[in-house]
Amino acid sequence: MVFFFTDYVFSYKIGRIVLVLNGRHAGKKGIIIENTSQSTGISSNNIIVLGIKNFPKQINRKQINKVLKKKSNIKVFFKTLNKNHILPTRYFVDLGTDQQELISKVSCNLLKLKSNEKYFVDTTTELNWQVNNIFIDKYFSGKNKWFFKKLKF
Repeated sequence: MVFFFTDYVFSYKIGRIVLVLNGRHAGKKGIIIENTSQSTGISSNNIIVLGIKNFPKQINRKQINKVLKKKSNIKVFFKTLNKNHILPTRYFVDLGTDQQELISKVSCNLLKLKSNEKYFVDTTTELNWQVNNIFIDKYFSGKNKWFFKKLKF
């Protein structure tokens, strides 16, 4: 029996958790936000990924609220990656429609701003904090615990 896996169309759905294999963010976890091959109809290999740059640290019950906030801080990154450089997992993240719309707006804005580098620094911090707040809410809700743990390898 010979299997031909030319294009994993079903494994690159929006909301699926992936592992980044190459580059600066290698070993980090991320969520597929947009699959360009699904939106354009052309077999393109680029996918927009929203990932976690800094994972939350372990928390003890006796710690002060100020320390808890600092340890539960999450930083995110947006990246367009080739399909060959990510590994899709079987897990999905449940994002509400409002959250999906906000994340898609932020990703579109960031990709537009990268071409205009003058305004890039000022607006990216504001946009990233909006997405960070979504991730912090997901972290404290207790769902998708595996997504917020650092990979050990």
